[in-house]
Amino acid sequence: MKPIFVKGLVGLVVLLPLIGLLPSTSAFNPRLLDTLTTTITMIVAVTFLNHLIGYGAGKAIAFKTGRTTRLMELLISLPLFLPVLLLSFGLYLTWIRLGLADQFLGVLLVLLLPTLPYTIRIYTNGFQTLGEQMMEQMVLIEPNRFKRFFFLTGPMMRSSLQSVTLLVTVIALSQYALVTLIGGGVVRMIALEAFPLYSGNSLAAAKEATLWLIALPFLIYFVQLILFFIWVQLVRRLLDGRYDPARK
Repeated sequence: MKPIFVKGLVGLVVLLPLIGLLPSTSAFNPRLLDTLTTTITMIVAVTFLNHLIGYGAGKAIAFKTGRTTRLMELLISLPLFLPVLLLSFGLYLTWIRLGLADQFLGVLLVLLLPTLPYTIRIYTNGFQTLGEQMMEQMVLIEPNRFKRFFFLTGPMMRSSLQSVTLLVTVIALSQYALVTLIGGGVVRMIALEAFPLYSGNSLAAAKEATLWLIALPFLIYFVQLILFFIWVQLVRRLLDGRYDPARK
């Protein structure tokens, strides 16, 4: 098969289901504004916690061996083997006692269940690709961990950082059952706005909400591309004879 035909076929398979989502009217649903604000805030918070926790956990699992490390890896990967909704039922009762049910923080913490295992696995593979010797050399070049991350580790693990951000965004946007159970309909996200509309008579509003579900991952992906480009360019400019970490 010719490459052009294959590309055209793949493009047709991807784009054909989206044709039906094109809205017939251009009216904006004002209710979506608050929902979009909550959704974007939730995605940013969940992504930040995934990077913060997954970075340290992935590094520990990648370079440490032993029974304790294997046990930690098993416990962290437990949501991948058990239905997340099953774990959420137990958490829901705990969240009620702690006052976290129907709260933004409660939904934020429960969204770590389906996202954090993947984040830790991505970081583990990223650190294993760099290798322990490379990490030791980075420590010798720059002892300060924050400067080391900014100038060395971060740019070298750019693909892992981008993968985590995109994966967490897609998973968090698709969690309808978890957000409904823990958020109780109080914490509104795009998924909660889209699915009920399809069962009602507001088909135009449902299409608009679904388009936002598709558009948000692309927007976040391009924003992080711009941020990483600025980051890399800034690091190159600082290291181009103006900054030498070995002298610090």
